[in-house]
Amino acid sequence: MRRWFWLAPFALAFAPTAAWLWERWTDSVFTNGHGVFMPFVLAYLVREYLKRDTDPEPRSSAWGFAFLAPAFALLVLDAGINTELLSAIALVLALPGISLLLLGARRTVGIAFPLAIALFMVPIPAGAIDRVVGVLRTISAIGTTWVVPLVGMPIGRLGTTLSVPGLTVEVADNCSGYSTLYAAVLTSLILAQLTSSRARRVALLLGAVPLALACNILRVSALVLLSKQYGVEILDTSLHPGSGIVLFGVVILALFAIAGPEALRASASLGARTPVSARFTPALAVLAALALLPVAVHSYARLRVDDCANPAALVPAEANVDPERAAYMALNFDALQWREGALAPADGAPELRFAVIRTFDPKLVYYRGTRRLWGDVAPGGDRIEWLETDDGRVPIVRSHLEVERPELPRAVIAALLVYEDEPVETGWRAQLRAAPHQLLSGRRPMTMFAVRGEIRPENREAAEQRAREFLRDSWRTYRLICRRK
Repeated sequence: MRRWFWLAPFALAFAPTAAWLWERWTDSVFTNGHGVFMPFVLAYLVREYLKRDTDPEPRSSAWGFAFLAPAFALLVLDAGINTELLSAIALVLALPGISLLLLGARRTVGIAFPLAIALFMVPIPAGAIDRVVGVLRTISAIGTTWVVPLVGMPIGRLGTTLSVPGLTVEVADNCSGYSTLYAAVLTSLILAQLTSSRARRVALLLGAVPLALACNILRVSALVLLSKQYGVEILDTSLHPGSGIVLFGVVILALFAIAGPEALRASASLGARTPVSARFTPALAVLAALALLPVAVHSYARLRVDDCANPAALVPAEANVDPERAAYMALNFDALQWREGALAPADGAPELRFAVIRTFDPKLVYYRGTRRLWGDVAPGGDRIEWLETDDGRVPIVRSHLEVERPELPRAVIAALLVYEDEPVETGWRAQLRAAPHQLLSGRRPMTMFAVRGEIRPENREAAEQRAREFLRDSWRTYRLICRRK
């Protein structure tokens, strides 16, 4: 019991992280589906090594605290700012620390590979892979223009838009093949570790990327041909995600075929059950219990503090709320309060739409907040501008549309973020500054004031002026209503 009593506080501290990882892994076959298999793969690789360990003595190394200290620090920090990503990294960082404390340095070196690839459990933020996904979409589109003519059908391409007679389809992010490519690289690394054949190892490492790309090109080509035959509506059926699962399976099976049966052959057990050291488990239990405190405050007790003096006056409740829109706001913003409306045309400016959203999960508004609000906003390229107000210069976030064509009206899209009574330039920095005093006192909401208008060249200046006035008035209103005297 002394060896394992640390598990209770450790498991409770990381349980919200595990729940978030499971949610991300099972969200879509197009994102991080491989993550579901990672715990089993890691357990298998560790077990295979330990089966060959013949040392009968328990070993331990205090160097484990060099990993556990920053791991628990990240977990505690993320309890306050709720990125979830930092706590997932903390979980991965904690694994070698636990191994060192319980199994010792030599055994930890022996299982270094599975401990290292545990990083593949962590979902990659969408913003970090936008450029990669864009390149993969282009490769898939170009490859499809080579394959489709082989069946006698002409095809044209403009960027990632493909055109066959009577049909135009877009190679979207979900058809980029990124998820399969990512899983293929991971699988090739694992199988290369398991096989003893140098030729097979080289084939696995060099073949994973071209194999994944080629299979995805064939998949996109098949979807284009099926859309031509049965109508583009077929892409809204289960065939679309189902083809992604089939693609994933084909690539993984092909890699297993390259690795050969030797890679899956279990090794014989050479020693007795590996002894686990209890030397540092009391200290490990204490550290886990201390890290659990802020996690319990934020994730279990869900302590929240609204720092606005009169939130009902800041965001008055609407009489008739569209249930679908309310559900959308709850799902995409975990909205504490929200309100949408329109600013009537005036002084040469067209009608502008506005929204006010308050949430205890700030990343949902500072990270692509306008994209969540208005789906056609580009996923990247937001920039900061400074707005003169009667309270000094405040930062506003300027966004742009995902696709802008000269013949269509352009758009003015701007947002002001407020956190702990101050305008926010960079959301994550604001959360980092606030994290220490929120760890045990509870989370505060972030407020987003957003405005948007479809404009033409002749009324652009008037629309910009109207949008700036809305944001100035919003900041003035926030100060008057929310700041406590």
